Amino acid sequence: MKVIQLVVHMKCKWHFLRIHYNRILLEGCLDSQIQKKLQEEIKYHEMKLDNIH
Repeated sequence: MKVIQLVVHMKCKWHFLRIHYNRILLEGCLDSQIQKKLQEEIKYHEMKLDNIH
């Protein structure tokens, strides 16, 4: 059971990290196409994080 909890915890951390990393990239991005891709990435990882909980 502990291994499953560890995997779930690692997945949560991974999606949390990717959300914040992409938000930082989005702040400094000037290209609208890249901004759109970053926003989609953020939504994807937020969705995955919500599905875990």
